[in-house]
Amino acid sequence: MRRFAFLTIALCVAAAPARADDDQVLQIKQAFEPATLSVAAGAHVTFVNADDVSHNLQQTGPDGAKVDMGVEKPGDTTVMTFAAKGVWLVNCNIHPRMKMKVTVQ
Repeated sequence: MRRFAFLTIALCVAAAPARADDDQVLQIKQAFEPATLSVAAGAHVTFVNADDVSHNLQQTGPDGAKVDMGVEKPGDTTVMTFAAKGVWLVNCNIHPRMKMKVTVQ
């Protein structure tokens, strides 16, 4: 009986919905989808490489500080946190035309 109760609890935790401030951005056909996003300060955004090539994400904050998030192979995900209000830029260092804007309110 205890085993069943544990399994039920584990399934409920695993199926918990994402937080309201969690968003997802796809990298597909060497572009970001969506290309613009508005989020609340402190939001976590998951970037999913749904492409058939690797990408190297870079995040530039409103203060101009850059953070290289590293190379993502196809199928990989990267979570970025957008803490400060303002306009953030995200780009791929491998594919210069891949750019997006995240507005943090």
